[in-house]
Amino acid sequence: MQFRVPIAVFFSLIFPIIMMVTMLISYGNFSIGNGLHFIDKYFLVSISIGILPLALISFPIWVSENIQSKVLERLQYLGVNTYKLMIADLLSYLILAILEIFFNILVARILFNLSIPNFQYVLAFFIQSIYCIFVLFVVGLSFAIIIPNTRVIMPLGMIIMFLTYMFIGVFVRFNELPKKIINISNYLPIKYMTNNFFSIWTGRQLWNGDFLKLNTLWMIITVILTLLVYKFKYRGVTK
Repeated sequence: MQFRVPIAVFFSLIFPIIMMVTMLISYGNFSIGNGLHFIDKYFLVSISIGILPLALISFPIWVSENIQSKVLERLQYLGVNTYKLMIADLLSYLILAILEIFFNILVARILFNLSIPNFQYVLAFFIQSIYCIFVLFVVGLSFAIIIPNTRVIMPLGMIIMFLTYMFIGVFVRFNELPKKIINISNYLPIKYMTNNFFSIWTGRQLWNGDFLKLNTLWMIITVILTLLVYKFKYRGVTK
């Protein structure tokens, strides 16, 4: 069903590739030392470009539409296990996000000869990336639970998405950002996936402790907030 939504597929799978190809053609795949090239850094940015609209716009809108239309309540009356349905839909978004990572790596490898590290570093990269993406979806879920209105979520999600792009270095190199912005970005888990995971991909670091601690803190706070709001606003909607 996800592939039946052209906008979601375009911004999560196709648009990041267009940005990657455009940037590499514009600036060239120049060397950054130690046998690495520009693509070895930029493919991380490309992945984040596709993940953020999926987690902060598409997924919250889907949740909000279900809440507004009261689909879950009607399905309950038909004997449908709505918890399983919600988990299945969430997994479909996670699968689409994982496909976006694979697709970026595949295109970067074929077109620009992306360096591929040893298997243990690839595995560590995927585990930590999926963990980051999962928490992003939890944040998106909190938006939908707190503000169950698609007319509000769409512009709000876009504002937050573009602000996040600015903080993680999508528009300019991260180390060229003002110091105050860099200080703020250090509290955003997606910043680590976009920039610091370069050390994992290049085989210099297996696990990023700062990211794991920060991402876990975000998850705990967001889950607690979401459950509290859900308990008081939508008690009895799903059973």
